[in-house]
Amino acid sequence: MLNLRRILTVAAVVLTTGIAAAQSAPAPAQNPAGYQTSTITVKARIVVLDVVVLDKKGNLVWRDDLKPEDFKIYEDGQLQTIRSFEAPSQHRMPQEGTAVVNSAADLKKIGDAPVTILVLDELNSTFEDAAFSRQQMVKYLQSQPAVLKQPTVLMVAMNTTFQQLHDYTQDRDALIESVKKHMPEFPWRMMGSGRSGPGAVERMGQNLAALEQIAQASSGTTGRKNLIWVGNGFPSADLVGMPQDEADQIQAAYRRCTAELLAARVTMFTINPTADTTVTVEADDTADLDTTGNEGGPDPMGEGAVSFASFAADTGGIAYMGRNDLNHVMDEGIARGQEYYTMSYTPTSSSDVAAKFRSIKIVMTDKNLRALTRDGYYPLSATDLNPVLDKQMSQKQVKANLQLDISGALTTQISYNGLDVKAAKTGPDEYTLTVTGNGMGWTEPGPNGEQHEEATVVAGWYDAKDKLLGHVAREEVCPRPAGDGGCTYKLPVTLTGKPVRMRFLVRDALNGRMGTADVTF
Repeated sequence: MLNLRRILTVAAVVLTTGIAAAQSAPAPAQNPAGYQTSTITVKARIVVLDVVVLDKKGNLVWRDDLKPEDFKIYEDGQLQTIRSFEAPSQHRMPQEGTAVVNSAADLKKIGDAPVTILVLDELNSTFEDAAFSRQQMVKYLQSQPAVLKQPTVLMVAMNTTFQQLHDYTQDRDALIESVKKHMPEFPWRMMGSGRSGPGAVERMGQNLAALEQIAQASSGTTGRKNLIWVGNGFPSADLVGMPQDEADQIQAAYRRCTAELLAARVTMFTINPTADTTVTVEADDTADLDTTGNEGGPDPMGEGAVSFASFAADTGGIAYMGRNDLNHVMDEGIARGQEYYTMSYTPTSSSDVAAKFRSIKIVMTDKNLRALTRDGYYPLSATDLNPVLDKQMSQKQVKANLQLDISGALTTQISYNGLDVKAAKTGPDEYTLTVTGNGMGWTEPGPNGEQHEEATVVAGWYDAKDKLLGHVAREEVCPRPAGDGGCTYKLPVTLTGKPVRMRFLVRDALNGRMGTADVTF
């Protein structure tokens, strides 16, 4: 039997050796100012759904005139009251046909408009499939207007790293050039381990870490994120007959990853480029069209297996398999992520049992229409978004998760906007970081009403070959200022080597949100 206990820690070893070799990741904040630390409890009191409307044949319905009364939302069979409702027109880009976004820093300009995240999975795909995926992605991009309708970022999962090939942009030709210039690695990790054994476990850990990284990095973008993952994804794990503690850990890792994706409003569309695989699997029951709605699938863990394609159903997307027209599949997925309604409800059930899966079903009053949304959810807790707070986790595991978060954010060029961080040099060997905005986590008020934020503050610097030359980290406590003010942190930095760029990172110890700021020399 595989030692699947490694699933929660192996990604930190594989993906973060650069920072781990220099120094162990810092421990959680130790409250140096002597404040009484409080924790938060997150309860699923508001459920937000992005809903795509389809006709009986599964074609996207391009209309903006549906009203709340055209939708009936059921949770575990109980009719819910819609509390808020947004039509597709409320998710439009500020200026159609004009480039608004040229980097992640420009995402603040688009309000609640959706963005697209393209991922090439070379970690779990054969060399032939990876080459075909690149070809089809270029073909898809060439069919789009020169100014893309949605800001798009391009990422790649490789043997030992998950990186960004191009920052958010609406420049179609810039993305095409990035895809053409990128030469895929030989998938030695997959070829050497296949679909079982410790190597398969490592790839599962790497995939989960990459998905969590996407969710963490984009948590500050308010609109929907359409994640188009082109590649096989990790091998399925059969939990039947597995030791219960190992099965529980895999389930916990999968649930936590799904919770982070949902909290960041990420909808996944998985595209398997391998021929002779199963046909397209949608998040709802496409065969039973008479229900005019998705059936609100069962607990994703109920069948005793964990599969990568399940992320599509669990986040409201589609798993495409066995298609050779990947360019059309990408176009379809992105189109469905552009034309959607957003609605929310407060669950009638007050139960907070974390292990209980809540099934969601939407029925449309027009029998010629049906709705596509996520199958359901598990009640969200603070530890889902910040595992460091999990009191049942060993200190070794807490440290590994913290190292994974910090190292993953520090050793990539993916911008993190969970916190709004700005960096400025304020002395020969000192930088000042300012953190503002709604992402900060404040402790509960003390006896005199005082609150504070605890944070890990990190800087790393790199040479021209993007090698980490050194880093420094500190634990800080910031009393909450009056009004809407944020926090300011002083970070002493003594550079070594010949750096060409620096990355600064602030991680909130209470809610796990992270923000980055980059400086080039």
